[in-house]
Amino acid sequence: MLVEPRPGSGPERPARILTGMLGFERLGAGWRRAGALVVTVAGCLAGSVHATQRASMTVDEVIARASAYVEVYVTALSTVVMEEDYRQSDFRRGRSNPTRIQLRSEFLLVRLGEDSAWSGFRDVFEVNGQRVRDRQDRLASLFLDDTTTAVALARRIVEESSRYNLGDTSRTFNIPTYALSYLLPSNTRRFRFEREGIGCGDDHADAWDIRYVETETPTLTRGFQNISLPSAGTFCIDPDEGTVFATEVTLNHPAVGRDVPATEAVADVRFTHNAGLGLWVPTEMRERYSQRSGARTSSTARYGNYRKFSVTTSEDSDPADVPTGGR
Repeated sequence: MLVEPRPGSGPERPARILTGMLGFERLGAGWRRAGALVVTVAGCLAGSVHATQRASMTVDEVIARASAYVEVYVTALSTVVMEEDYRQSDFRRGRSNPTRIQLRSEFLLVRLGEDSAWSGFRDVFEVNGQRVRDRQDRLASLFLDDTTTAVALARRIVEESSRYNLGDTSRTFNIPTYALSYLLPSNTRRFRFEREGIGCGDDHADAWDIRYVETETPTLTRGFQNISLPSAGTFCIDPDEGTVFATEVTLNHPAVGRDVPATEAVADVRFTHNAGLGLWVPTEMRERYSQRSGARTSSTARYGNYRKFSVTTSEDSDPADVPTGGR
């Protein structure tokens, strides 16, 4: 059982070299070429200075920028409700074909306290193409008023929706912003960060690939009987703005008696800039849960149809008690 933690702007674009300008003007062709050359050289020099500044940056400086980014981002994303297309496959030993399910849900991220990250609420409205309820933004409507009953009602919806999840692994970290909570200012001291390289795929060639390992106990994520589960993984971060483009979390739960098998859990999330919201929003989350016995569950969640709403909450109980994300 995996339990949730207790708790910008887009990347700067390099200057383009506009070589297409050369020779396009009839008058003063030599001057036009020279002018274009000046622009090109200036762009190269600026890029060179920028690269030098980046080279002198430390991992601690980049993490500090990412931490400041996440602290603001937590509040901004807590006003967004999205639609989730969640496809799961469960592979059992001795079976030739996996069990599959497709869930479509309203998904809402809400910050319940000043010192916490997000709590995720998933409300399933369609299972394998069949409607199980009307689409009516039930979750968002609960938080439109400042009421202490909103969280309790949302918990019931989450519990109702969690029964559709496949596999034996009980999990509450299957929300796309889970790893970002590690970058909150109150949590970064718990981790060791190291730069692995430059570039995170074709879209983020200048971003830093930073690996992290949780070193403090008790850990933010807990397992069966509240045992500590140290997290490890990577962040793809813009070193200038602190924007987080991708996250990876790996957790290893040891076997506990005969009832809880040793399980590895991995979740990868990608973020894409949404111009309408002005935010880097989660667009895809890939998970896999692998038991030492051979059983495994894999899933892919894709997000879209983002909508903003106003939310105010008051929460009397411990936010860590919220069964975030279902089973």
